[in-house]
Amino acid sequence: MNLKTSILIRTKNEAKDIAKTLALVMGQSLQPDEIIVVDSGSTDGTIEVVQQRPTVRLITMRPEDFTFGRSLNLGFAATQADIVVALSAHAFPCDREWLQHLVQPFADPHVAGVYGKQVPHADAYPPVERDYRSFYRDQPRVQTNPNDLGDRTFSNANAAMRRQSWEKRPFNETLSGCEDVEWAWALLALGEKIVYAPEAAVYHSHNEPLRQVYKRTYRETLALQTLYGYDMGLRDAWKAWCNAVIADWRFILQHDKSRQWLLRSPLYRLFWTYGYLSPSLPAALWKPFYRRWTREQAAPNEAGSL
Repeated sequence: MNLKTSILIRTKNEAKDIAKTLALVMGQSLQPDEIIVVDSGSTDGTIEVVQQRPTVRLITMRPEDFTFGRSLNLGFAATQADIVVALSAHAFPCDREWLQHLVQPFADPHVAGVYGKQVPHADAYPPVERDYRSFYRDQPRVQTNPNDLGDRTFSNANAAMRRQSWEKRPFNETLSGCEDVEWAWALLALGEKIVYAPEAAVYHSHNEPLRQVYKRTYRETLALQTLYGYDMGLRDAWKAWCNAVIADWRFILQHDKSRQWLLRSPLYRLFWTYGYLSPSLPAALWKPFYRRWTREQAAPNEAGSL
């Protein structure tokens, strides 16, 4: 298999990590044919760090034009490589075989995309670590069913895509998030495959301020509403918060994490849950009463028909 490979890294204010990411990418046993950085308005010196690497191709876009899908499409359009790897600027390959493992499944011509494991950093908050561990398992998967939500799983923080597949279906530029899931869904519907390759692992996780936790889940939910008509009610939010907190507590105790997180987890999950609920407000406040009222109205009619 002789496929040309391009690494596509999206940046905005990533000066803290981009040099390390580039060094790890350049140190792979399978050398990429090209490295492209698409920057969307960095002001912290990211561009200057990238420019110190003359072999790295830099593309810039205005921050007001940024969406996740648009930045990816811009990078794809700039390369003729057979395989384009999307990598977060702060995702660090775990070993020198990362790229080899990510590209290997494309020996099957029906594979459109491959995504790898994301390993939480050693200092990850316990709720963050639990989320990543529960989502990214050690068993490889071949995903083929567009009607299965699990088979639509994909992540552009650590993924490779066949350029021919992208040409059939570029990324949706209007979504606020989940452009990777939407793309995988579209390619599955075209009869292609998505592969999960846990050996292609990177260190990647976020210890975010509470406001950022809310903004992330809010942005994801807006995209889910567009894709699936996703809607969360107050009861759903309450269950999600309770289940997440209980699971966090178990994880903290089982893995001997800092006990302060027994108190911090409920607050963390409150912002996390509110991000999922917020796009459904204010309708989520009155829907339970409306549903109860419609049931009460229907009951006499049903009784009268007996």
